[in-house]
Amino acid sequence: ETRNLRFLTTVYVLPMRDPFSVAKSISTAAYMSDDRLVLGVGVGWQKTEFELTGQNYHTRGKRCDEQLKVIELLTSGRMVEFHGEFYDFPPLMMSPGTHKPVPVFIGGHSKAAFRRAVKHNGWLGLRYQPDEIPAIIASLKAARNASNEVLKCSEREFDIWLAPLVQEESVYNEIEAMGVTMVNGANFFVDGKVVPTTLDFKKQRMENFANRFLK
Repeated sequence: ETRNLRFLTTVYVLPMRDPFSVAKSISTAAYMSDDRLVLGVGVGWQKTEFELTGQNYHTRGKRCDEQLKVIELLTSGRMVEFHGEFYDFPPLMMSPGTHKPVPVFIGGHSKAAFRRAVKHNGWLGLRYQPDEIPAIIASLKAARNASNEVLKCSEREFDIWLAPLVQEESVYNEIEAMGVTMVNGANFFVDGKVVPTTLDFKKQRMENFANRFLK
């Protein structure tokens, strides 16, 4: 049994799917986990994936924006309707709803991804050298300053998640001061390279990270 772990998808390629199935899966997972689910989504980059699933690759960004609105409505548990460019449905209700809105983190490196992220609760990055991180944080802050959106349900004002390739306490202190709130502890890659590892290896890396850096 767990009480404090949160579950984050990194990342769920939302425009490859229909929002109704996604909303049902999200609400069920959030309900069963006592609202500890964080939905991390991206718009994808591999055109063939969209072709295989019969989805339009070129409209994926706009559809993602609309899907997130639809999913928020459907997971509320209320009677809702929606009339948009890509999705249109009459009044309906989906059950179970979530106890509170599911936080949404957006992954991606484009200006559009940054703009999308600041409309929600956080941004998901990947693996970066320490000298690459300041420019990324600056771009996110610029996007936030240009946005009039009110963040909805994150415990923090805005979460920034990434994985510094240099795992030193000084680096973690520096990026925390920049505004990074979450890091990938490098349980799935070693020395900057993705490698196949055992479950025991991953657990040991997590324990070592916690002992060294978590206070």
